Amino acid sequence: MGGCTATSVSVSRATPLAQFLSASRAATPQTYKLVPGDQLTTRFYFNPQLDEDLQVRPDGNISLSLIGELRAAGKTAAELSSEITKAYAQYFVKPTAVVIVRQFTGYRVFTAGELRNPGQFSLVTGARTVLESLAASGGVTDTGTLTHVILIRRLPTQREPMVAELDVADALSGADPSQDVTLMPNDFVFVPRSGAADVNLALQQYLFRNFNLSTGATFGAAYNIR
Repeated sequence: MGGCTATSVSVSRATPLAQFLSASRAATPQTYKLVPGDQLTTRFYFNPQLDEDLQVRPDGNISLSLIGELRAAGKTAAELSSEITKAYAQYFVKPTAVVIVRQFTGYRVFTAGELRNPGQFSLVTGARTVLESLAASGGVTDTGTLTHVILIRRLPTQREPMVAELDVADALSGADPSQDVTLMPNDFVFVPRSGAADVNLALQQYLFRNFNLSTGATFGAAYNIR
């Protein structure tokens, strides 16, 4: 496992749900910041000939006519709009620009485990909670369990990812709706096999079998399971 980070994921040290939710609320950004892969459109009210569709490149930059490269990643659409307007001021009297985000690459979540169609899903188009992500994945298989669903979340304010173990069966029955946690960008939802004696072992085995942990490209962080 050379090249992995020293971060471990262990259900045995799962964060209590109240603490998990509190830390998540404190770290939730107020406005969306652009990330590589986002699809953008720039609109110029008085110079429509400059309108163009753009994609934030892997290096975080975009390329504009006349201006060249500008940094986009890490900025809000409003901040980028302002920078583009200022950059074009040397060429036009009224270069008012507005950046529209057509596709939010950063607003996605990942599901895995005992699901019929696990994969990557958009937070914008429906997978906004744990239960919605399971539904978007085609539902739990006959061998899966709803009582020990694992949610892995990495917050910018914390060095290691947080892990929550959820009983979403209680959310479905109405006994405890709080178990249906609202998802955040790059959350990873794992459904273990029903009756698994060691949920943590099941998660470890899944990650080792299916992911290149040295890159961390699959769900936003590299995990060294120990």
